[in-house]
Amino acid sequence: MRPRIGPLRRLRAFDHRFPMVLDAFWATLFAVIGVVGLYADKQYDFREADPFAVIVVLAGTVPYTWRRRAPLPVLVISATATVLIVALNYPTTVLPLALVLGCYTVAALCDRRHTVFGLALMGVALTYVAIDRPPDLDRLGLVLNSAIYASAFAFGESARSRRLYTAGLEERAVLLERERAEEAARAVAQERLQIARELHDVVAHSLSVIAVQAGVGSHVIATDPEEARRSLDAISTTSRSAMVEMRRILGVLRDSDGVQAGPQHAPAPGLCQLPALVADIDRAGVPVRIDTVGERNGVPPGVDLTAYRIVQEALTNVLKHAGPTARATVHVRYRSGTVDVRVDDDGRGCAVTSEGAESGSGSGNGLVGMRERVAMFGGTVSAGPRPGGGYRVAAHLPYADDGGDHDDDGSDRADR
Repeated sequence: MRPRIGPLRRLRAFDHRFPMVLDAFWATLFAVIGVVGLYADKQYDFREADPFAVIVVLAGTVPYTWRRRAPLPVLVISATATVLIVALNYPTTVLPLALVLGCYTVAALCDRRHTVFGLALMGVALTYVAIDRPPDLDRLGLVLNSAIYASAFAFGESARSRRLYTAGLEERAVLLERERAEEAARAVAQERLQIARELHDVVAHSLSVIAVQAGVGSHVIATDPEEARRSLDAISTTSRSAMVEMRRILGVLRDSDGVQAGPQHAPAPGLCQLPALVADIDRAGVPVRIDTVGERNGVPPGVDLTAYRIVQEALTNVLKHAGPTARATVHVRYRSGTVDVRVDDDGRGCAVTSEGAESGSGSGNGLVGMRERVAMFGGTVSAGPRPGGGYRVAAHLPYADDGGDHDDDGSDRADR
């Protein structure tokens, strides 16, 4: 069912869309009551109404149609008409009531300088009315009117302060959203550059192997054809792997053309370095167990590197955010053409990425980096609380199977 909208909310929405319509209604109402009051008020010894009095009343009420476009001029005109009516001893009728709306509007929509001017103007007008007091206004009524006008200015100032405060909050929210978007874009760019550098290491290593094997084959081709054949096989396998890596990096890092890669490094780490990584985390205070299913044979270097980085990021988050008594288990599952890694912990159940945002929400830069890495291989990554408590980061990384010997029995000995 659609929620019902109350009459007041409907009126506010209408006034927001058509502000002059409501203002014109109030101006017309003031004008009609003011003109009728000129001829109807026979209780006191006022001057008889005439066309000039009608003109003055209309001059003091009709401008309220534009009260939000020109608040201070409308207040000046209305106050002048009121003083003139009092000076000529005509019935004031509705003009004092209209001034309440004028005072509120000036304080609500004008700056502080114009509000002070409006206060001073009303002070002068009330001083004159106190001196040349009309017969229907006693001293108590004069004090009461002064208090009403002061209250109108106070309410208007309060409304102006609330409006400025809300506008400031909205502006800060826009700036924060823009900063978050820029920070996310910078994080993606930095992560892509890091991926390019790491894959550069893999490709550079492959080219080095090709160069060495080519030199060996050229040297022994005349004396040991079998050794030369093995060198050519190694060159073929390594070059295919390097081409696969290059195609993947070009698919994700199209905007990184012309970026100079870093200096030569040793090949990037992989899953075979997990024991050393686990030992570091263990020494830091979080016991970690590795559970492996299948054989690592034939995993491309890029997939191996990505899986290692995901485990590294997940264990770092466990160390930082899961609590002092947390324990973790790293599950690695090798199957034909895929690698699945999963990191489970029994900590607080809400991990935070290394940059400080909740990874479960999908907005953290750490999870953005994981997704960027996995996206190159058409894989998936997820992060969130475990049903039984703790936190889980899991990634599925497919790759082209070259026919190596993999364990494809479908078993999963990982503890949950």
